[in-house]
Amino acid sequence: MRVTVGLGIAMLVWGCGGGTGDSQEADAEMADEAAVPARVMITAPADGAEVDAGPVLFVMETEGLEIMPAGTMDAGTGHHHLIVNGDVDWALPIPNDPGVHYHMGLAQTEFTIEDMMPGEHRVIAVVADGVHIPLDPPVADTITVVVR
Repeated sequence: MRVTVGLGIAMLVWGCGGGTGDSQEADAEMADEAAVPARVMITAPADGAEVDAGPVLFVMETEGLEIMPAGTMDAGTGHHHLIVNGDVDWALPIPNDPGVHYHMGLAQTEFTIEDMMPGEHRVIAVVADGVHIPLDPPVADTITVVVR
């Protein structure tokens, strides 16, 4: 067993060049980032939460990509949108419909919807590229909130 583990470690070190140079560490970090699929999560309010009518704060977190201002077209970047009781056309830019589609083009990760009316609402967080087209593959999360 020790011989097998020792040979495995030796081959791993040899295959990696045996060093700990900056370029190898950067390559490893890039490989780790590429291995993590991009995703967005609405972390507040929680799915199924009951909230008071009026302003509701939505908080989004992402993994596997960087949130940048609208207009940024670099690979691995995007910006947030919230869609309330609406749908997403995954091939077209997200429209700017007051009360349905909310854009966070300044790289915000939090957004307050000021006028949530009582009732059940489906809220979709979508990350889109610099020209508001949803990322492909889609990076989205959906929750339901009940406003009382």
